[in-house]
Amino acid sequence: MAKSAKKIAWDWCSRYCRLRDALAYCRKNGIDLRQFARIEDIVGACCTCGKVLSWVYMDAGHFIGRGLGGRSGVYFDERNINLQCKPCNGFKQGSPLEYRDFMLKRYGQQVIDNLRILDKTQSYKYKIEGIGIMYKEMYKKLKGDAK
Repeated sequence: MAKSAKKIAWDWCSRYCRLRDALAYCRKNGIDLRQFARIEDIVGACCTCGKVLSWVYMDAGHFIGRGLGGRSGVYFDERNINLQCKPCNGFKQGSPLEYRDFMLKRYGQQVIDNLRILDKTQSYKYKIEGIGIMYKEMYKKLKGDAK
């Protein structure tokens, strides 16, 4: 069975956001990327608990998720998607208090407020194939920059 356009777009968006955050973590902490044998070995920290793992073993967690009343308006908004370990993203229902603290530090209250408005007013459903292509290209560029 073929993947849907939304699934393909999400796969590329997830890869891009997870690698983006892992690279930012390495830059912030002075970690030399040359020590990693493969791009998949690059580490990053969970935005909610701080656990450090390879980005490929982590999730791209949503601040405003569908399961917490989120609609689709910010599903692909990069500010709403951050590197998160699987326990925090899945078993702790996104760790909302810790995630809010992270969002305040990283983006500020204005971005949080803006995401909440966009969540209720924005739609991506007619742009889905373009979103997938965009994130695929962004991921490839980021991957190339990490080498």
